[in-house]
Amino acid sequence: MILKSLKLENIRSYKQHEVHFLPGTTLFEGDIGSGKSTLLMAIEFALFGLGSEKSGALLRAGESKGTVNLCFETDGQEYEIQRALVKKGKSVQQTEGFIKSGEGLLHLSPTELKEKVLEILNFNEPADPKAQSNIYRYAVFTPQEEMKAILVMNHDARLQTLRKAFRIEDYKIARDNAESTSSSIERQADIFEASASDLDETKQTLEMKLQELSGNEQELKTLTTQEKNADEKLKELKTRQESLKGERDNLSQVKGELPEIQRQIQDKNGDKTNFEGIAQRALKKASDLKLKRDELLKVEKPTEKTIEQLNQELTDLRTQQRDLIKSQSTADAKIQDYAHIEEKGVCPTCDREADAAEFKSKIESKREEKDIIAQDLTRCDAQLDDNQRLLDRLREYNDAQKRITEYDVQILEQNQLNEENTRKAKTLEEEIKKLNERLEETKKGLERLTQLSEQLRQLDTEVSQAEAAFRNASIQVSAAKTKIEEGKKRAEELKNDVKAKEESIRKSKFLREYVIWLSDFFVPTIENIERHVLITIHEEFNELFQHWFSLLVEDPTKDARIDEDFTPIIEQDGYEQDVQYLSGGEKTSVALAYRLALNMLVRKVSTSMKSSLLILDEPTDGFSKEQLFKVRDILKELDCPQIVIVSHEKELESFADQVYKITKVNGASCVGV
Repeated sequence: MILKSLKLENIRSYKQHEVHFLPGTTLFEGDIGSGKSTLLMAIEFALFGLGSEKSGALLRAGESKGTVNLCFETDGQEYEIQRALVKKGKSVQQTEGFIKSGEGLLHLSPTELKEKVLEILNFNEPADPKAQSNIYRYAVFTPQEEMKAILVMNHDARLQTLRKAFRIEDYKIARDNAESTSSSIERQADIFEASASDLDETKQTLEMKLQELSGNEQELKTLTTQEKNADEKLKELKTRQESLKGERDNLSQVKGELPEIQRQIQDKNGDKTNFEGIAQRALKKASDLKLKRDELLKVEKPTEKTIEQLNQELTDLRTQQRDLIKSQSTADAKIQDYAHIEEKGVCPTCDREADAAEFKSKIESKREEKDIIAQDLTRCDAQLDDNQRLLDRLREYNDAQKRITEYDVQILEQNQLNEENTRKAKTLEEEIKKLNERLEETKKGLERLTQLSEQLRQLDTEVSQAEAAFRNASIQVSAAKTKIEEGKKRAEELKNDVKAKEESIRKSKFLREYVIWLSDFFVPTIENIERHVLITIHEEFNELFQHWFSLLVEDPTKDARIDEDFTPIIEQDGYEQDVQYLSGGEKTSVALAYRLALNMLVRKVSTSMKSSLLILDEPTDGFSKEQLFKVRDILKELDCPQIVIVSHEKELESFADQVYKITKVNGASCVGV
């Protein structure tokens, strides 16, 4: 995670202010109470909400609403979070906020915002809105007041805190859950075993019920055969009865159909005569139209040119004709001009003498030119007449072709009319033939109708007797089926009971195997893993603590180590020294060394954490100038992409890439460069 910007509105001593963060080391310096720690509180509030913090401690006194907007980047994706505080009556509450990213804008409740941030940062911890983020507090930022608290706290509380930070408590949770699960499984196994205690008795009852069911099924087969025979006989009689009734009903209609058939024969004969007459008239008309069409086919096409082409040629010839007439007029005018000059001997344009012989030659030349134009004009006129006659003949030909097409359509229509009516006449002829055949059948049916009435009276008596026999057989079959169904149902219940009891025994054995595995293998393994992990973490933690302590405290008489309870132990000349008796600078050095060791180890063991940020709140309180300058080497060795330091020590300015000065004027904080 890399911070980009922080915008505050009515948050503690800030009215409205925005701070931009850059990569590298950023120092916020200012006097005590100027508002430095508020920036760190606002960052944590934007990410995780209030946690255990009181909401009234953040809202500026006298204001009814405050907001914090934080922009940060992780995995190349930029996010903006806004959280808001609103005063309602005497209490201050969080309200709905939002988170904005490349995927869009999401308005979320305070709890949902924390869940989303934990997902983005991949912090593997519960999203309890009333709890602080342990990973953030140990791996990214520890408030100043908590820096030294871990040195003097009870060793059991310290160890429990570190177990949470290193997520070692998961092993204890797993062990407790395994023991609880083992007890629960064993109780369930006892329940399964007790529920199957009468399995043998249930099996015997099932066997007796199956034997009884077999005898009932044999009896049902005999009764079913009797019912089937009675049913088949009844169906056969009813089929014959329905067949005779259908035949009788059909023949009953014959009495009324006879006159109708005779009328239809008469009508269809009349329609047939009419269709034949229409077909003959259409055939004659088609013949007459064909004669007219053949006459038009004799008209020959005068040219392969189109009317448009001939019209264009006429237009071109008329244009040529106008040009020739114009040229002829121009030649006449020139001849008159030259004759006038020849006669006067003077040029009318420049008033100089003109050579009569020269203009006589020009006159002859122009007359020859005029004769050529006259010849061209005569040819043009003749061609115009020829093209006009050709155009008229082509139009006559095209008109003949159009009429031929019309005659073709009319001939086709008349031929179709002839074919259609001829077909109708033939169809009617077939229908008349069928009606005559039907007429003969109808006459025979009237004779058959009398015979059917007697046969049906005899058959009705046989059907009544067969129905009585079938009903009796069906009653017996139904009673047998009911008895068998009840027997099957009881047998199925017994089978399911046996199956359930056998399954209970199987589950009981299976569950007891789990109890053995959890108690004898899983729990001891978890305890063994926990011991090895804690030893490994202790060794690495001790190594890191000693490294940072040696950089901060250059006293060859003092050594530092971490005991088995992760308590920092300081030795001077081989004797343990109580942390309470160290100087202020030495206490800060121990706390900072412990803090940096904890930070680096949490960042290492919490592989899920995505953060390139480290925040230090007054990390050099009580340091000497020599210790202050050692901080530069520590910052370089940390090699963290973004470090934010809050301090009132001006000596740290030379260590930082960016320095912001925080001042407070009339109760309002301001951040400046």
